[in-house]
Amino acid sequence: MKEKKKKNFFRRFFGRIVSLANFLVIIWLGLCILAPYVHPAKVKYIALFSLSTPFAIVANLIFVFYWLILSGRKARLLFSLVAVICSYSVAKLVFAVNMEKNDLSKNERTIKVMTWNAHGLGIFNVPEDKTEEQRARAFIQQQDADILCLPEFPTPKSTIRTENAKKIIEENGYLDYRFQADNTLGKYTFLGTSVFSRYPIYNFKANKLTEYIYLLQADIKPPKADTLRCYFVHLNTFGLSEYDKAYLEEVRKNNEDIDFYRTGTFIGKFNYAFAKRANEADKAREIIAQSPHPVIICGDFNDLPGSYTYRTIRGDLKDTFLEKGFGLGRTFNMLAPTLRIDYIIYDHNYLKCIGVASPYTSLSDHNPVIANFEIIHGSQG
Repeated sequence: MKEKKKKNFFRRFFGRIVSLANFLVIIWLGLCILAPYVHPAKVKYIALFSLSTPFAIVANLIFVFYWLILSGRKARLLFSLVAVICSYSVAKLVFAVNMEKNDLSKNERTIKVMTWNAHGLGIFNVPEDKTEEQRARAFIQQQDADILCLPEFPTPKSTIRTENAKKIIEENGYLDYRFQADNTLGKYTFLGTSVFSRYPIYNFKANKLTEYIYLLQADIKPPKADTLRCYFVHLNTFGLSEYDKAYLEEVRKNNEDIDFYRTGTFIGKFNYAFAKRANEADKAREIIAQSPHPVIICGDFNDLPGSYTYRTIRGDLKDTFLEKGFGLGRTFNMLAPTLRIDYIIYDHNYLKCIGVASPYTSLSDHNPVIANFEIIHGSQG
């Protein structure tokens, strides 16, 4: 009898622990669902939950299967099941499930766009590898983009038309090139965003969002197409140094013990960066809304699909990865596999996305995003 009571006690205790854990993961997912709609400057730390949305969804699915298969209380699966159903609005931004073939071939009615955070073309390597510039140019040439956006592009302060820029122009047949510095690297070098185009650029403007952060604007008119307004952006980073990134990558790879003091520092940096980017996104959205032409927005947002920043900038436009991609679409190729922070967003009334790619490269800590568009509304002449 005593043995039976003991077993019942442990069974009840375990059941309560599981129920509590289930309740907590439902709250976790609920905060992930709210994160895109709440300004990070108004509610601190809520934006951190956008980093964990895929994991919160999976955790709730585990509880659905637990109550269904391993527990006699099947009705309890409804709590997590309802939470997962409610998460559809954010889940559809995180996971892409397209099975159609991607078409990256080109013709007179297509425009191929590429954005790639080039990470200084090797300038951060110690010792610096000069061959990386040549390999990066070969990689760019292989993608054959008509419009190319390169955040973290280095130039000497003496001239923006560097040897690298000249060679990229010559090797790819670009007609126009623009550059906007957004950072200083030492005494002699600027880092910024460069834009290359096979079509002439008109009405180029660098819209200042905050100190060092710009939304670049360029009107481009491809053959057989109406004028297209392109926006290029590199939003505020998470503020992690190369040392910080290396530490986090080491923890991820080798399952090392976490330094909780440093973790607290990272959380503080992240929270500050989320608020900064949200303010930048608000200003960017106001500028984009004034465009008299169909738009393409591309660059490094430094934020995930389930974030306030992404939702604000995207608005009613389409995301190329969600239209033609599959899976999580990771673009930051260090740390977690869920970090899709580089985007190409477009006006689907003017363009149809027929192909996307994001090939892995060790030449940067980012993979590029490449999108091929078919012009569905434009001049025929």
